[in-house]
Amino acid sequence: MATNTPMMEQYLRLKAAHPDAILFFHLGDFYEAFFEDAETLARELDVVLTSRNGNPMAGVPIRRGESYVNALLKRGYKVAICRQMEDPAKATGLVKREVVRVVTPGTALDDGVLDAGQNNYLCAVYRDGSGFGLAALDLSTGEFTATAAADQDTLTGELARLAPSEILLTSELNDEFAGLVPGAVTILPKQQFDPRRVPDGQFGLPEPALCAAGAVLAYVEETQKGLVAHIQRLRPYNLATRMDIDPFTMRNLELVKPLREGEDRGTLLHVLDKTATGMGRRYLRRAILAPLLDRDKIEARLDAVATLAADEIVQQTLTAALANMHDLERLTGKLGAGRMGPLNLLLLEKSLDQLPAVARTLTAIGTLPPLLAAIAHDLSDPGITALQAAVSGMLVDQPPADARDGGLIRPGFDESLDRLHEEIRAIRAQIAALEQKERARTGISSLKVGYNRVFGYYIEVTKTHLSQVPPDYHRRQTLANAERFIIDELKGYEQRIALAQERAVALELELFTQALDRMRAEIPLLQRAAHAVAKLDFLLSLAVVARRNRYVRPRFTDRHTLAIKAGRHPVVELVEEFVPNDLALSEGTDVAIITGPNMSGKSVYLRQAALICLMAQIGSFVPATDAELPLLDRIFARVGASDMLVSGISTFMMEMLETATILNRATAASLVILDEMGRGTSTYDGLSIAWAVAKELATHIRAKTLFATHYQELTRLADELPTVTNLHVAVQEVGKEVVFLHRVEPGVAAGSYGVHVARLAGLPDRVTAQAEAVLAEFLAHAPRGPHPEHTGSDAQPVSLFGPEDHPVMKRLRKVDPNTLTPLAALELLFQLKEEL
Repeated sequence: MATNTPMMEQYLRLKAAHPDAILFFHLGDFYEAFFEDAETLARELDVVLTSRNGNPMAGVPIRRGESYVNALLKRGYKVAICRQMEDPAKATGLVKREVVRVVTPGTALDDGVLDAGQNNYLCAVYRDGSGFGLAALDLSTGEFTATAAADQDTLTGELARLAPSEILLTSELNDEFAGLVPGAVTILPKQQFDPRRVPDGQFGLPEPALCAAGAVLAYVEETQKGLVAHIQRLRPYNLATRMDIDPFTMRNLELVKPLREGEDRGTLLHVLDKTATGMGRRYLRRAILAPLLDRDKIEARLDAVATLAADEIVQQTLTAALANMHDLERLTGKLGAGRMGPLNLLLLEKSLDQLPAVARTLTAIGTLPPLLAAIAHDLSDPGITALQAAVSGMLVDQPPADARDGGLIRPGFDESLDRLHEEIRAIRAQIAALEQKERARTGISSLKVGYNRVFGYYIEVTKTHLSQVPPDYHRRQTLANAERFIIDELKGYEQRIALAQERAVALELELFTQALDRMRAEIPLLQRAAHAVAKLDFLLSLAVVARRNRYVRPRFTDRHTLAIKAGRHPVVELVEEFVPNDLALSEGTDVAIITGPNMSGKSVYLRQAALICLMAQIGSFVPATDAELPLLDRIFARVGASDMLVSGISTFMMEMLETATILNRATAASLVILDEMGRGTSTYDGLSIAWAVAKELATHIRAKTLFATHYQELTRLADELPTVTNLHVAVQEVGKEVVFLHRVEPGVAAGSYGVHVARLAGLPDRVTAQAEAVLAEFLAHAPRGPHPEHTGSDAQPVSLFGPEDHPVMKRLRKVDPNTLTPLAALELLFQLKEEL
């Protein structure tokens, strides 16, 4: 049996300590992977698979290592980075190697794998008898939060909002949540969920939340090989302080992600996003997914948006300044994690240069609303000016990626460094003079002095002149047509240059390290400034959109009323000609049954109402001419089919799950929109369920509800219940054609116009003609119901609840059986039978 080499033994020890990660083993200029790791690397990234001593091996160049790491992270893998900790040329025996960090989907810091517009959360979940605890850390920014959730639905809803890249679970919870949580799952021992890891003074949270936070800190310490400096103080938050938006609603309203994969447009985020920075875009995304419930905070945002929207010059000035700013949050994250290179420091310096101009622009507005005043105050902090002065003019315009390469400090920044550079230039001038001197001494006119990184300085003589080479020339390298030599004088110059360059690089590295230490000491100041810029970018984006798209400021009311005048869908109005519509659900009117044909705009009308209410509660102006709105605790949107056949869940079952969520969680302060409920089952079942759900919402829950349906029978609820009203989308018939007016009016739609819609869709004429004939035959033989169907026939459709307005029914309602004699009853029966 072959024994492993010392190096392979070293590899196996390091791999055993990180069994769930692909180990990138530093070997020369490559990261090497062995055994199963090598096969994974070859399979996933198309890297050539070779072998070493019969074992699979694959390697990638260190200079391109980050790109390979990022590609593996995107596929859900973890990568342990093992580096040589000493120079192999100076090492005695086996080169010392250590794993310097483990990169996982939830702890990534590189821009190549992170989405600039979305937080990269690492979450942990813990449960005890009191409920669930949830902690979330974005290591790229330092944001660290925790909360408690009473039940699994609440927890999974919050996880859907956070969309973590990685989630830490105990093995028990992993079995329970299999397939229900987003992101990669890492299972940790229960003892890692230790609340004592959270520093003192950060309590005030339930025990499960502190346990989850402890697991996050333990995991970061393990993967980053020590605690990083920029993780913020743990901030508790209460889920009851923000609007509850379940995953179904988030998807159905297309808040941040379109229903069609691969499309960037079509979301509310896309419409509202006029941000100039990644941190502003992340702030906007978080705001859309967590609308406020505190009216004072909403009004404070609206005040700020109103101020910024009123002055287009201010908008343009601020936008230009923010456009020259880089991602302060993530740059500060790299600083705190010890991952900041010269280029990152240059970007940080340029961003700091913009802050005073932003503060001056805000201050020049005059009397500022509180939010903008607080932002201006944070950006005017004297500490920012001091930081600017510390690094201003320090770096060259194009610094190297690695500070150890030198050449990053601008001339004039440090006198000692300038003297070293002057010494190097003087020696190089002496070397240049040496070339002329040696040409004269040897009589070789083609002699030249050169340099390369392998052999250093040399004197090159072509082979035709080798007979003229003096004896003090010592051969250094042989070429095809020339020889290269070294002389003592040139060697002396080379040593002096090497020494001066080594001292210069060391001094540059010292200056760079000092600048990082100075910055690192002010991480809290940098984070406050970054948060202020992100909030300003968010508010400015809302202001730009409000002015550009003719939005108005919403008004909030304590009454149970919802009134929108000339409301518009914020997304649809940007892509096609749009017909605005009113919506009025006054006190005492809670449910609107909306009828009308397909393609007439019912779904758009429902969605626009929900989006207008949601936009208002994130502090945005809204697409309408006037909006008086209640504060909503929840919005529920059951719109369209959510087929999950792949998961073994039918369309109808999924619809019922979503509807159950609504009925179990909606309150009188909620908004519910339901579109075409019951289509996934038989007509009778679907209608019965739709009727019962609408009645429950109207009589017991009393939530403001928009219920679009093709079931005309549902409109009869308005006759039974004073809280229900009927609306319909108007159409105009022109011969056999219909024109969709997209105008919502009171009352009931005349019909569904299914054949007309089929004709508009392009079905062949013979097919639509046949459909009309069959429909007319069905209706001609059907019992007459209460609502005429405009189909080109005088026949009327079946009423699934029976022809209640038939004269026989009217007479029967007036009959009191207790007053009838047997003879009178028999006579009445014959009369009714004859009449029927």
